[in-house]
Amino acid sequence: MKTIAFVLTVFLSVSSAAYSQKAEVYQNKEKFGIKQGDKTLVKAQYDAMELLEEGFFAFRKKGKCGVITKSGTVVIPEAYDDVKSFGNGLFLVKDGKAWGLVDRTNKLVLPIAYTSFKFVNDHLCEVKSQGKFGLINKYGDIVIPAQYEGVAPFNDTFFLIEKGGKSGLIDDAGKVVVEAQYDGFDKIVDKDLYNVRLGNKIGLMTPEGQVLLAPVYDAIEDDSCIGMKLTENGKIGFYTKTRHLIAPAYSKVLFYQPELGLAVVEEAGKYGIVTARGTVTPSAYENISRFSPRGIAFVEKSGKLMAINVEGREMVLQEIMGAGNQPPK
Repeated sequence: MKTIAFVLTVFLSVSSAAYSQKAEVYQNKEKFGIKQGDKTLVKAQYDAMELLEEGFFAFRKKGKCGVITKSGTVVIPEAYDDVKSFGNGLFLVKDGKAWGLVDRTNKLVLPIAYTSFKFVNDHLCEVKSQGKFGLINKYGDIVIPAQYEGVAPFNDTFFLIEKGGKSGLIDDAGKVVVEAQYDGFDKIVDKDLYNVRLGNKIGLMTPEGQVLLAPVYDAIEDDSCIGMKLTENGKIGFYTKTRHLIAPAYSKVLFYQPELGLAVVEEAGKYGIVTARGTVTPSAYENISRFSPRGIAFVEKSGKLMAINVEGREMVLQEIMGAGNQPPK
């Protein structure tokens, strides 16, 4: 019984070793074939041969290339100028200067009309045809036709496209999200937003491709408690944290009070108030103090001293003192 077990073990070991040996190309004089260990699978009869992927080999015969299995079955006849592996059961085939895709039955999956293939991620491949770029998926399906001057990954969702010298965005299903009408997009540091450029003007866009602000501004800065500060033709405005647009109409910001989410702004020599909530108090005051913790400031209007709260409601001094408020310091 022990002898039988020993023989069986040896047999299984030898069989396993033989099975684990991979088929590989061998050369005999000027010709190439396929061997697996000491066993010849395909006799040396081809002018060149290389492994494409497990079980499939490219071969060259009489100047043309095809694909053969390790058992010697020709799956793609020698009809092409070159053959390479694309993956997912597909092969790149070359005819003249152009490439296409065929499957393991030599069925044409993608027309032989492309000059370059470059995977941009695990699922999508950039292709080029007649100087234009597009995208196909890993199965050879056209996702974005080759009609753009450039296609490149933009973020996890979209691709940047270039057409007519302008840039836009397209999703991985081929749907245009932002028309190609801008000069570029720039990620705003530490913000989930992008600047969109057109000429020397900039606007604002979300990662989903929604243009929040058209590119009409000279500068957009994230440096205030109100939100984004906008500059247009020397005037200042805001795009608030609550996504309200306060059009550029102010010559300067007198001061910010972050604890109250407001800024005092100057327009035509008078002062007004803007808040992060998007409220605007017209610039009607010759002078204004800082706001107290209760949100009250002294103002001068037409030579008259009064008070104002952060929402712009005017109050006389008696009303302030009667409410138990202390004047701002």
